[in-house]
Amino acid sequence: MAGLSIKAAKNYFGSLERLEAETGKAKLTPTKAIKMARTYNLYISSTIVNSTNWTLENGHRTILATMGITLDGTMRNKVGVIAEDRIRGMVVEWIIERGLLLEPQLQLDQLPELLPKIFKLKGGVLMEFSSEPDISFTQNDELKAIVEIKGGIDPAGALERYGAAKKSFEHAVRHSSRCRNFYLGGVFTPELQRRIDADRLVEKTYNLIALLSDERLRSEFFNELFHHTLRIV
Repeated sequence: MAGLSIKAAKNYFGSLERLEAETGKAKLTPTKAIKMARTYNLYISSTIVNSTNWTLENGHRTILATMGITLDGTMRNKVGVIAEDRIRGMVVEWIIERGLLLEPQLQLDQLPELLPKIFKLKGGVLMEFSSEPDISFTQNDELKAIVEIKGGIDPAGALERYGAAKKSFEHAVRHSSRCRNFYLGGVFTPELQRRIDADRLVEKTYNLIALLSDERLRSEFFNELFHHTLRIV
């Protein structure tokens, strides 16, 4: 009846997953229980008192609307996860096609669904997949380049996603002043582009969706990364 989404409820009460799952680790203190009860009561009372001819059917519609918003956000984030996996696969395919991969020994028609984390390339380059950054390139023990992949397509979260990537960029520059940072994003708002330009941490930005679909743009990206930065092609 309150119609609060999980995200909204977590803003008021913190993590609720354990309480909803009824795990043994879930603990609800009297203070938190009263806070939750009062908050839900406030929303429910406001809904009923301030609505004309409120019915349970109204409540059902609110729940469906809330579920729709939640599912929409989940699917937008899922696009980002899929895009990240596709970009990593695309990079591995490219280096195999160019004969740049030394270890592990992989063939295009035998690529595993779960890719290895570390790849040894020609020219003394070590490529690593991790969470922060998404892809890093070390050459002769020097960090030469990192790639951050943020494939979420919700414009409202564009600045938040860049903020997470920015931490990796700042850390990389502190580690190696010659490191070049690449940002692959699912959506670029005017404010996001302004922030990127002002920070001057990013060497190149690419629209992730366009990168996956435009062969010319892919060639430009690989040329920037493997020719101009790593100089192994």
